[in-house]
Amino acid sequence: MKPQKIFQALIITLTLVFSQNLVAAEPGHIEFKNTVQKVESSTNKKGERTEKLVPATNVTPGDEVLYTIYFKNISDKAVSKIVITDPIPKSVRYKDGSAFGSGTEITYSVNGGKSYDKPEKLMVKTKEGKKRPAVADDYTNIRWLFQPELQPGKQGVVHFRAVVK
Repeated sequence: MKPQKIFQALIITLTLVFSQNLVAAEPGHIEFKNTVQKVESSTNKKGERTEKLVPATNVTPGDEVLYTIYFKNISDKAVSKIVITDPIPKSVRYKDGSAFGSGTEITYSVNGGKSYDKPEKLMVKTKEGKKRPAVADDYTNIRWLFQPELQPGKQGVVHFRAVVK
């Protein structure tokens, strides 16, 4: 498959993913902006690894991408109990330990968002019907609970990394 076709499929998936962000706050109080960037890694002359983020205009299997969700309080009151959920696109594999959000509690789902928990508590069934601890490849959704109040005009950010399948 040509890189451009993979990218087009990824953008379609991203559109679906980002349209499903949820906020447990009063409607119209939070505004979202979502981005996807490709992570380009290189090694300098000293042997140090560096990374830079570039527009995800051409991605192929094995490329790492960064999904970022910005959220801003557009109301005139502080907003609390902000919950952001995001399904992990089927076209990528979540990079273990990469979800981040300052002031957030992060939990994961292995059942399409029906329930969430900390990684060490998640279990999945094997083909044989036995239960085993879930691993990052089993995650289907990520949920961030933003703990502090978000003051009027203030913004927060959450993100995660994934590898294109």
